Amino acid sequence: NATSNKEPYYIKIKSGNVTKIMKVIYGHYEVLGTLTQIASVESYWTYVGAFWRASQKGERIIRIANPASNKNWNAEVIPCSWSSEIVMQKYTGALRGDLDIPLDKYYNIDTPEVSGGSQKISGSGDIMFRIGFKSTIATNDTPRYALVAIQYDNNTKYQYLYLRQGEEPDYLMRPGDKDGDGNTVADNRSFARKWAVYNLTTPTLKDGSAIDGTINDGTNYLHHPQVAVNGAVFVDYPTQAGAYWQHMVATPQVGDFARRAYHPSKPTTGAISGWNVITDFNEYWNTLGGDQKVSPAGFHRPSDGPMDATTTSGAINDSEIRQSLFTNPFIGDLRCNYNTVFGYYADGFFDRREIDNPLSLTSRSKSAVSIANHEVAYICTLVFNGDSRASLAFASAGYLEFTNGTSRDNGVRGLYWSSSTSNTRSGWRINLDGAGGYMMGTPRGYAFCIRPVVD
Repeated sequence: NATSNKEPYYIKIKSGNVTKIMKVIYGHYEVLGTLTQIASVESYWTYVGAFWRASQKGERIIRIANPASNKNWNAEVIPCSWSSEIVMQKYTGALRGDLDIPLDKYYNIDTPEVSGGSQKISGSGDIMFRIGFKSTIATNDTPRYALVAIQYDNNTKYQYLYLRQGEEPDYLMRPGDKDGDGNTVADNRSFARKWAVYNLTTPTLKDGSAIDGTINDGTNYLHHPQVAVNGAVFVDYPTQAGAYWQHMVATPQVGDFARRAYHPSKPTTGAISGWNVITDFNEYWNTLGGDQKVSPAGFHRPSDGPMDATTTSGAINDSEIRQSLFTNPFIGDLRCNYNTVFGYYADGFFDRREIDNPLSLTSRSKSAVSIANHEVAYICTLVFNGDSRASLAFASAGYLEFTNGTSRDNGVRGLYWSSSTSNTRSGWRINLDGAGGYMMGTPRGYAFCIRPVVD
């Protein structure tokens, strides 16, 4: 029931795959429109989310080209227990180009704060606003999640902006969560895990000290460093690619190639000299994983089923990935698009730089920032829980070819390794792109990103 102070209430009505949001206020209601992601304009994409570390509350800048003929728009925070802590203001700068705003790469992106803002703003023309929090949370607190509804095209359409404050690993889908049709999921989702918000890299790639050069000898890659067991570190922002890693190498190759991290932007289009071409071998993570673990202590690479045998079917049972990420988990390589959106992610890094074209042979235009160095960041697939509002962004960093290490599909899709094996030559990997997500068995010699989960 709406109260006399005219506070709005929101009702979600769902029938199958169709969802409508109804706003009720003081005796009347309005439907927000049709849930329709804002279309790209001149190859520029919409923003789908924003991220703050627990210690951050300063502005994130949302700049979306308005594709509608009717240019009126509004953005409104959907009420929740902490929605009063979220504030927005219109942004009057340029739609394109570098914002030229000082960036403190060590996370203290707290100035300028968004002061004097409100939970609802409106405008005409391109959709541009600043958004921030009034307060911070403790580092180890469970993240705070919220939604902003952006209405456009004469209020006949809307899309969500998914907000997350807090880097503490968290569940996306929780143990016991039903699927989108209200059915119990395999294992009652007992294999759902808390996920890190960042990809993995190495200490020398992260600080830029890895030498940009060629191979020094047959085993010493100057800008593709090898790390110790559990020696990887997290990147600074969710949109950053981090390093590329091969799935697993056979016992004779462990010394030279196990735990080797490949630079995210060097080389950009050519082959990597001395690239490790992995052929068939009959070994699994339960025996080789001890020598090939790169995730920091307390984390591990997520599984997609057993780690001591080949799993060709791609079952939901025993899969940390399928049970953790997808509202309706799937068998094999079927695609799930119930709970994914694709677009830019304002994490304090991506939204502060000019959006550019990636450097790989095959790529998506206007999908990357900081393109030629170890900090390169990309457009994301954002995966969300429609009930808890939890969200998790995965950078669309593409991959390195298994034949020679050539970089491909930057900005097109995010590819992430599991620890499970699909046959003697291939491992299971996650594919996340503009059409949703799926799993696929892929030759182990490809190099993809890694996003770990909590032990």
